[in-house]
Amino acid sequence: MLFAKKSQFVTIIISAILTVSLLSGSLICFAGNDDEVFNGAALETVIAPDAFEENAYGLRGFAASPDGKRLFLGYLHGPYGDEAHISVHDAGTFEKITEFAPVVDQDIPVDKGNYYAKGLAVDNRGFLFAGVTHAETKYCSIYCYDNYYREIGHVVEEFDDITGINGVAVHRSGDRILLYVLTCYHVDTIRCYDVTDPTNMKLYDGFGEGGVVDYNELTGSERDPGYVAVDIDGNVFITCLLKDNGPAKGSHVLKLSPDGKTIAARAAVNEAYGICTAGDYLFVSTYNGADSKVLVLNRSDLSEVASMSSGDQEDPLTSIAYSGQYLFVADQGYEQLDDSGRVLRSDKALNVTRDPKETEKVDPGEYETPPTAVPTQEPEDSEGSVLKHLNYPLIVILALCAVAAIAAVIIILSRRKNKKQK
Repeated sequence: MLFAKKSQFVTIIISAILTVSLLSGSLICFAGNDDEVFNGAALETVIAPDAFEENAYGLRGFAASPDGKRLFLGYLHGPYGDEAHISVHDAGTFEKITEFAPVVDQDIPVDKGNYYAKGLAVDNRGFLFAGVTHAETKYCSIYCYDNYYREIGHVVEEFDDITGINGVAVHRSGDRILLYVLTCYHVDTIRCYDVTDPTNMKLYDGFGEGGVVDYNELTGSERDPGYVAVDIDGNVFITCLLKDNGPAKGSHVLKLSPDGKTIAARAAVNEAYGICTAGDYLFVSTYNGADSKVLVLNRSDLSEVASMSSGDQEDPLTSIAYSGQYLFVADQGYEQLDDSGRVLRSDKALNVTRDPKETEKVDPGEYETPPTAVPTQEPEDSEGSVLKHLNYPLIVILALCAVAAIAAVIIILSRRKNKKQK
């Protein structure tokens, strides 16, 4: 009897220790479904743009389409004060497809070169969302582009103080498409927009207070949040700086509840910066110069599974994306005109088991039309409809020919009549 009571007591104590350890995030107790795929994985360069052909530098924003077909590179600077741009590359051949630059309303007082596309994300419709910082101003812009890289809609936010945008992420929640945005500088927030209708992007009431979480109030930190990711269950992950000395960009990864009001778990990661999810995993890049790497964390408890690096790293790693069974990460370069940075990829496929909803294609619907519109055809009974679709020079030639033919007939008939009279 005494032995049974002691056993129950020991069981209770062990359970309590395990519970406390789990809540503190200090115990590695969950294994993902695919931990072994990361064994021996490293990073290799797949895109190294010629700086003078690209004509932009400071590769900070980066995203990949869920279908594994497109890569999007967002630059901070253009040369000599010109605007930077977003470049689009084929994710298979790595060839550059096109480039374009966000343009805000003309009545917004920002300089031509003040467009920093630091936050990029692609939803299951293939639409690209770009969070753009206008440094040293109170304005931030969010843009949506369709599969043909044309702007569908944008929203400009004006704040009470100087504000920027770092990371953005998209999440499909039922019939809704939600966009998460981290603002920084003097206004630190986590924001959630309903972008189901990209022509009418608006704050989503189901997150925080009216779509906004006060980052400083939630974390107790006065430092900037970094980048953001959202998993299939709606949990929100952010990289952030929670201490005043040491790291320059980030010190922790936080896991937030879907409503953004509670910190569910945290992990210390030196220089934590870019972040994305896939299956059971969370991928975090570190902004740490030659020591930069990618950490693979278990998204349930933020325990470390593996790490990846390249053998020739010199500059900080920034944004990160998982697409088409590969992990991609941007290398910022050293932010000079002769260095546009590069894109690295895992040197082998990382076959992570994913929920089909993570990559399921969603119909773009009415928000997308082909790039070349089909001309409107005039009704058959419309006045002049035939002439409108003919070539006018041809009409003139035919008319002249008809006149000449009639004249010829008249001349011939006239000559015959004259002969008869003779």
